[in-house]
Amino acid sequence: MSGHPRKLGRRSFALLLAALPFAAASQDYPTKPVRLVVPYSAGAITDLGARLVAERMSQILGQQVVVDNRAGAGTRIGMQLVASAPADGYTLLFANSVTHGTMPAMSKSLAVDPLKDFVPVARVFTYNSILVCHPSTPATTVRELVDYATKNPGKLTNATAGPGTGHDLMGGLFNSLTGANMLHVHYRGAAPALQDVLAGTANCIYGGGDVKQYVQSGKLKAFASGGSQRDPDFPNVPTMEEAGVKGFSITWWQGLAAPAGTPPAVVARLAAAANEALKSPDLLAKARTLSLIPAGSTPQQLGQVMRDDMALYAKIVKDARIEQQD
Repeated sequence: MSGHPRKLGRRSFALLLAALPFAAASQDYPTKPVRLVVPYSAGAITDLGARLVAERMSQILGQQVVVDNRAGAGTRIGMQLVASAPADGYTLLFANSVTHGTMPAMSKSLAVDPLKDFVPVARVFTYNSILVCHPSTPATTVRELVDYATKNPGKLTNATAGPGTGHDLMGGLFNSLTGANMLHVHYRGAAPALQDVLAGTANCIYGGGDVKQYVQSGKLKAFASGGSQRDPDFPNVPTMEEAGVKGFSITWWQGLAAPAGTPPAVVARLAAAANEALKSPDLLAKARTLSLIPAGSTPQQLGQVMRDDMALYAKIVKDARIEQQD
């Protein structure tokens, strides 16, 4: 019996020694560049938001935060890459309402669990989407758009960043609530989808700050904002509710997540850096031009947002009878 305490002490001492390198690494973090995986192509609103935060966080952390665009499969490619990366804080996901909301809700199955395979770090931005179409689209109001899409099923197209993305969900919700029949055309990211709408190859898209300049220049026409209030950058554009699409009210977020198992000290360091970045006057000015609203948070607060969004979009998909994707 007297040997047991000695063995237990040795075992505890061994565990303590094993943990010391990780504790030291957390205190010194970061000692090399941090990769921020953006599951979208360059130029999309999520990519633009990520680059704003990465630039300022690089200065705060003293190491480069490098944006790595891994678009495709409705954000699945980027998510899988980060979920399988070492949980050391050097590979992060620029998460959003798609990775932890619409995409899981619209998918029959996933290779990763958005809640179990990631740890939340911090929310950084919120924004509203606005429905815009090429000027050649035969409508000038939401009512006219619905009438045309109803009478000409499948003739008008809604360009999306991929199956399960926010574009996909909003288009599905719009069709469900209005009875319109707009055909979804999926692209490998929001940027190429937007380019085809600008070229007139596709008719419409749900955009954020990435479409602002094109609306202002007349290259695209705006129909309605998807949020609960009018977008301050488009004060004359009604909300979907105001335009007659009752039950359509969606606000998006962007933030940082890390692989599950990332040391709490590292998560805390990243969260502090992300929230500090949002105080930068230069970042705030640039975010304003993109219609991105700074909205910092703790890891716990972002975790609650993720859980709430997962439940919200699952309900929307079910209630609107939006078809799930493989």
